[in-house]
Amino acid sequence: MAPSPSVPSRLRWFGVAAGACLAGCGGSQVIVESSFPTPLIEPLPVSMGVIIPDELYNFIYTEDIPDQSLWTIALGDANVAMLAPLFKGMFRETRDIDSVAMIAGDGSLDGAIEPKLEKFEFDVPNGERDEFVEVWLQYQITVYEPNGGTVVQWPVSGYGKSELLRDAEDAVQRAAVIAMREAGATISTKFSEQPQVKQWLGDKGHATPVTLGPQAAVGDSAAGESTPPLQ
Repeated sequence: MAPSPSVPSRLRWFGVAAGACLAGCGGSQVIVESSFPTPLIEPLPVSMGVIIPDELYNFIYTEDIPDQSLWTIALGDANVAMLAPLFKGMFRETRDIDSVAMIAGDGSLDGAIEPKLEKFEFDVPNGERDEFVEVWLQYQITVYEPNGGTVVQWPVSGYGKSELLRDAEDAVQRAAVIAMREAGATISTKFSEQPQVKQWLGDKGHATPVTLGPQAAVGDSAAGESTPPLQ
């Protein structure tokens, strides 16, 4: 999937906006960054428009934790770095689009997919016996028909845990990346198992959906930990 002309400028804008916010906010500041390779899976035989909303590009989480500090965590750049290669590997063909309306009447696309980061939570040690930072996040993956109808709205959670070795900011960065990789692994390996997606693939003439193989390239697992539910 070749990036659309607007993507680099939007990413640069995010970098400036996040930098300005972090410079002015004070407290504990984290910009989550990592590389996320294309997953080693067999792509589904459909062509999809990919909608990355502005709020995902520019996602910045802030929380004032009593007895600690004001935390500012920027995840926008990492969201795009994870999801762009993920969707490219999941489908036969992808194209960046701005809205569902762009695929109406476009016979070259079978549908559209739109991710949103709906929930983000983290916990930082606040005592001598606490040794780990934890991050929970939840994406919502929405698949649309070309006519704008919704195929599925699928919540996907990720959990990351990182030992506090040097400083809390570094540990939050590592835990967030682990959580994102776990969510990415779930998206790539479980997408075609969703009942609504199976029905949608059948309606497209693929009665037997392609079985996605082992998700070996998204990244590390969360150290064997199960994903606690987000409240």
